[in-house]
Amino acid sequence: MTVFILMVLAAWFFVFLAIRTSHVASGRDSIDEAIAIHKERLASLETQHRNGELDPEDYRQFRDETERALLEDTRKQGEAKQYKPMPWSIAIVILVMVGGASFWLYQSWGASDAVEVRRSFIELASAEQPTEAQLKETLTGYKKLLEDHPEDLEGWFRLANMQMELGQYVDAQPSLERVLTLLRTGQRSAEDEATVLAYLGQSLWAQQQNQAALDRFEEALEFNAQHTLALGFAGRLSYELGNYRDSIDYWSRLKRLAGEQADTRVIDEFINRSQAALAEQGIDYEAATGPEVSVQVSLPTAWEGLPDTAALFVYARPPGGRMPLAVKRLPVNAQQNTIVLTDADAMGGMGGLTGQAEVELTARVSFQGTAERSPGDWVAEPVVVDLAENDSPSVSLQVEQP
Repeated sequence: MTVFILMVLAAWFFVFLAIRTSHVASGRDSIDEAIAIHKERLASLETQHRNGELDPEDYRQFRDETERALLEDTRKQGEAKQYKPMPWSIAIVILVMVGGASFWLYQSWGASDAVEVRRSFIELASAEQPTEAQLKETLTGYKKLLEDHPEDLEGWFRLANMQMELGQYVDAQPSLERVLTLLRTGQRSAEDEATVLAYLGQSLWAQQQNQAALDRFEEALEFNAQHTLALGFAGRLSYELGNYRDSIDYWSRLKRLAGEQADTRVIDEFINRSQAALAEQGIDYEAATGPEVSVQVSLPTAWEGLPDTAALFVYARPPGGRMPLAVKRLPVNAQQNTIVLTDADAMGGMGGLTGQAEVELTARVSFQGTAERSPGDWVAEPVVVDLAENDSPSVSLQVEQP
């Protein structure tokens, strides 16, 4: 309300100045000054003519121009003298109308809702022990404000974060879905999509929708294969759903990302539980421990115009060879993708990365989604990596249009 009062006072002040200040008087002063200049100019021309400094033709031309300007300014001077200030009664009516219009604009198009939400956040921050009613009122007001700005991606993500932190997972889910939609209709980012998908998985897991949550975590890993939150939850949910092999693979990847210096005893315990569950079924299973290559693939900006049949293929093959050792086929759903190739992606029994000193990495976008290369496909320049020195390298590939 303070902001509104200041705005009205400012409007009244400037309208008052506009009405009561005699802008015509200042205009009259400038006209008077111009008339005086014209008269001085005529006198000067007369003197120059008498002294022979101007020939008769130039004298007549300059004199006629100056006299025309003098007559015009004299006419304007007469009109200005007829001006009368606006009566006070009309001025007051105009001031009241400006005040009413200011209030209406403030409520309809102004920032009254934003000011109220800001006030709620300030009160929430200053409270020693915020009540549940305060939290609910603040988030409800913020959500209502965002509904008037449906394209505010950062605002919706901020709201979803607060809802997640407060354990309001049911409310957070539609907020996160809104964020995901905005991400996919704008400038897409694989990292951001992976994060939002992981948060969605977490909200579904909190609502005990385990299969739906696992689907979201696995989708997040398609965008970022090294997303630790998604890997951890995917391992846990796979275990709870009885997919023990998958849980071992997820936790093994998470352990590998943690590095040799990290304390991985909790992860080892999870792996042991899944192995024990498989052992009860008479299955002796170990996660793949061979080489692992992380490939970051960037696509041209025109990727969003690709047909639905398009697919991204990422290959590892012997340097100079044509037969892939490992390959993954993925949907084209982002401009940047992170893909991990392991022996699990081997092409046939003779494939795989194990035993290879070097491999050549490349990527290709097929418009028809077929493994065979076709004219017009988008291809990345191959990159050779050394697996003898490092069995977990990371490479970047830029797919180019032909």
